[in-house]
Amino acid sequence: MTRVLKFDARYRRAAERLGIVPGSERGLAVGRTIVALLDAEELPGPGDIVANIPPTSRALVRRVPGRNLWLWYRVDSDTVTVRHVSSEPPVPADE
Repeated sequence: MTRVLKFDARYRRAAERLGIVPGSERGLAVGRTIVALLDAEELPGPGDIVANIPPTSRALVRRVPGRNLWLWYRVDSDTVTVRHVSSEPPVPADE
């Protein structure tokens, strides 16, 4: 299944701060992870967790393989919204 991709401003600011630029090794790794989210049959996938984004919202989080980076996203029936990227591992939300 292919979904529509959207980026939050928060993601853009964090990516810039972390040096994630198109064509760089980090940028390519993040891009591959985003493509995996878009093409996944079912989300959240194995290993994805729910975590809190301060101050009051929640998101799903997936680690970027081979990197100390985590992608924070939301998904609905046809859209993946990449909310944030961090170099700090998320703390799972209390259910």
